[in-house]
This record gives sequence, structure tokens and C-alpha cells, in this order.
Amino acid sequence: MVSGELTVTYTDGSEEVDEGGDMFYWPPGHTIRAEEDTDFVLFSPQHEHGEVIDHIRNKMQESA
Repeated sequence: MVSGELTVTYTDGSEEVDEGGDMFYWPPGHTIRAEEDTDFVLFSPQHEHGEVIDHIRNKMQESA
């Protein structure tokens, strides 16, 4: 996490907060929420991450 703060919620209802300077691993089954401007870097396998980005894009278009 470069700067800002993200709240991660897992499918079991547990949450964690990651802040600037933190390193993190989010296993499958989570959502994230930003309450402020946040900069972070993700390293993920290209194929799997591409599927996630496509899913997010589709959900955003459905709600527009």
C-alpha cells in the first residue's frame, strides 16, 4: 500500500484495514472499500487478474 487506506471484507464477514506502508495478501473471496484517495500496487497472475477486472467492469456497467 503506497498511501491511503483500504478496508477488506472477506466472505466470512471478517475485515482488515490496510494502510500506507503495509504489504498485504488478499486471498480469494473478498471485497475492498476505499474511504479516501488510495494508491496501491497489485501483483497478480495476468490471466486470473484479467478475469477479475472483466468481472468488475461488467458489474459497474450493470449498475450504471
